[in-house]
Amino acid sequence: SYLLTEIFFTATKIYQQLLDISGQKGQLFIPKALENVEFVKIKKEDKYGSTKEDEIVKVEIPIVPGLTKQSLREMMDRVCETNYRQFDAILNCGSYFKLECPVLIWPPPLPYISTDSFGIETTRHISRKIEVCGFISISDIGSPMSISRHLLMPKTEEKPTPGKNEKILRKQPGEYITTDYERLEVEIKNFYAKGDTNSDDEGSSQATVNDSMKESICVLLHGALKIENMAALVLLGDNWYGFIYSYADSKKKSNMVLTILPPGADVVPWLGDLRHLGTVDDLIAGETITAFPVKPDKRSYSQNCVVWIKQSGLQSDIQKVLRHAKKLPEKIQHFYKELNRIRRAALSLGFVELLEGLACIFEREIPSLPPNASPDCALQLKHAAMELKKFNLSRDMKHSIVPFPTKYNQ
Repeated sequence: SYLLTEIFFTATKIYQQLLDISGQKGQLFIPKALENVEFVKIKKEDKYGSTKEDEIVKVEIPIVPGLTKQSLREMMDRVCETNYRQFDAILNCGSYFKLECPVLIWPPPLPYISTDSFGIETTRHISRKIEVCGFISISDIGSPMSISRHLLMPKTEEKPTPGKNEKILRKQPGEYITTDYERLEVEIKNFYAKGDTNSDDEGSSQATVNDSMKESICVLLHGALKIENMAALVLLGDNWYGFIYSYADSKKKSNMVLTILPPGADVVPWLGDLRHLGTVDDLIAGETITAFPVKPDKRSYSQNCVVWIKQSGLQSDIQKVLRHAKKLPEKIQHFYKELNRIRRAALSLGFVELLEGLACIFEREIPSLPPNASPDCALQLKHAAMELKKFNLSRDMKHSIVPFPTKYNQ
């Protein structure tokens, strides 16, 4: 058995080394071995059937990796402690001692790893103390680049309550229940002692209510940011900033969100150096306030790019060119503008068959023109079809088809 134990532990070390070499940050968790010695209390009976006093004896248990409820629970506790550990911090807002409270950040922020020009990696962690530096309007922040976003929640202290099984099996330290009758006896005692348990539960619930009724800077800050539509600029470390704001994922519920910016004071270009931000009172008399960030000009709704993912997109572009063609010579500039746009898009996609197809469509449209159509309409359609059929010029991206000079468009 000793040899098997040595082989087992050696194999686990080798397997962990393989996980480390793979670079996937894998971890190996194994239920711990049972203790080899345990002191328990048992009840003994003599040969006449009378019960003697309890006697504490030593029970030896072999050292094996046993799959018991206790070992699995202990292993899962280690897994949760290693991989799902919560990130606790202190939120501070000013020098007044009541304007700070413990908070919980979820998911836990990951370390920030940066590489300089010499290839040296630097790892930084955010501080356990988050300090509010000031407040700024959300419209002025815009949408800056960020590393990650996290929920910010107030931390409440919860007292662990023992489970029912623990009350039965571990009524006293070192006590060992041997028979079902003793188990039933313990259950009856727990039932009659229910009044004390209820009083304890009421006390714990009252303590929980008192904890929820306590003043919390998180509640005050969340309500203020939500009503004023502002964000709090916070200091996360040495020359490392972030924003706290209220975010509503539904109409009824809103949460406080922490946005972590990249390290540095000049990470939001339109705000400038975050260390030099001030209030309106700091302005010199007569100095005007300029709104930021700089808003772009009014966007045009014209679609310059061509999207032919679906067949309907290509059909709509061709029909638009034909509508302009039937209104020549009034729409001559629009006709050639759309024609050159489709031509450049077809060449960029390698869709040269579209040029030949457009030339055939134009040639078929000439005989079907209405009698009251302008003579320039047929001339321009014939000219466009001939230009599309030219192999050298029609395949050149820099070349543009120009209107055919006639007495109608001069």
